[in-house]
Amino acid sequence: MIEHHFLTPQGLKSVEGAPPSPEGVLWVDLCNPTRWEEKLIEDRMGVQVPTRAEMADIEDSSRLYTDGDALVMTAVVIEGVQDGRPKRAQLTFVLLPHVLITVRYTNPLPLRTVAARIARAPHECDTAPRLMATILEAVVERIADVLEQTSADLSDLSDSIFFTEEESARKPKPGHDLQSLVRRLGRKSRTLSILRESMLSLDRLIPFLRTAGARESGPLPLTPKAARLKGIERDLRSLSAYESQVEQELTFLHSATIGLIGVEQNQIIKVLSVATALFLPPTLVGTIYGMNFHNMPELDWRYGYPLAIGAMVLSALLPYIWFRRKKWL
Repeated sequence: MIEHHFLTPQGLKSVEGAPPSPEGVLWVDLCNPTRWEEKLIEDRMGVQVPTRAEMADIEDSSRLYTDGDALVMTAVVIEGVQDGRPKRAQLTFVLLPHVLITVRYTNPLPLRTVAARIARAPHECDTAPRLMATILEAVVERIADVLEQTSADLSDLSDSIFFTEEESARKPKPGHDLQSLVRRLGRKSRTLSILRESMLSLDRLIPFLRTAGARESGPLPLTPKAARLKGIERDLRSLSAYESQVEQELTFLHSATIGLIGVEQNQIIKVLSVATALFLPPTLVGTIYGMNFHNMPELDWRYGYPLAIGAMVLSALLPYIWFRRKKWL
């Protein structure tokens, strides 16, 4: 699908498909483009549109390069957070002096909200470089929102692990609850991993945009205002530091949860071991007096049976009292 966006005093005016003329187009958005749509934009704009396989390449030479008068830059964005299945997606910018082309195979939230940002401040998005800076700011804000939500979720998980409503009366959590916590922590770890990759791609993209968009004679129209780029870089640095802190908390919670699972398993083994120790002496007594040899003197005792029962009870009671005094039970 192709969407052409024209800037008007009221904001962006979108036209789906290919208009007769590209005059006045500020932004061309390619979402899941077919080869015919890619060829159409390439012929009209005189630039090569990267394919999906090329967008997925991880080396900088494939993500950040120049193509004639255009800068081609690919960033990693996160999507699927609201559905509980975060995944990484690629968003490619093809920046020309007067037109911004975006290529994507997903529908990330920053692109869905950029129209509202442009409507609030159209003067900040009246050129292709400024529009790209606005989209980058939306991507960074989305990263911040997901980080804040992840931090809040980890706080809730921490309460579930270390605190109870009535600590003195409430029983320990069953093992399957702890296993569920491990799965939830794993999903948060995946989210942080994608956010880290997204911030890393932006950390590389912005210096490339600044340096490649300038000539010896002065800055090109491809370069957004330095103040906006510095603001984005400053936000990325603060988010990177915050992400490291959240990751440390996640690592601690994961280790603590695994440790609690180990403690629970040890408690189960302990109970089984104590039960075995309690029933072993009575079993021994019952085995001895269950042999029924002819020369066993106890066979002719009148009180032999109750004495054997008493010996079994006593042999179980004494270890139990000893375990209680040792506080093993």
